[in-house]
Amino acid sequence: MTVHTMTQGDTRTPLAAQLKQKDVNGDLSAVDLTGLTVKFCMVSVDGITKISLTSSNVTVTDAANGKVQYAFQDADVDTAGTYFAWFVTETAGGKLDTFPADGRTFKVVINRKEAR
Repeated sequence: MTVHTMTQGDTRTPLAAQLKQKDVNGDLSAVDLTGLTVKFCMVSVDGITKISLTSSNVTVTDAANGKVQYAFQDADVDTAGTYFAWFVTETAGGKLDTFPADGRTFKVVINRKEAR
């Protein structure tokens, strides 16, 4: 399981990921994101949507190697807790792929900000 840990209110460091899927041989390989729209969403462990599926704040940093990042906004990280996140790719024809495909294996942990 991939875990991205941060502190409540932190927005400077984006969440980076490399999107991979199994090829014809069953080996994981990077997804070529050229020409695809990439979206992001995040839900709490209770299933409450924190970030609805959106392409806003998603940047493809290396299309050929499947590298993306999501830049958190203030409202995204205002509540401490454990969340699950997904990236979704969409073709011009509307076909979708979800990463990770195996469910809740990409965890985002937002730790409570302590008074200073």
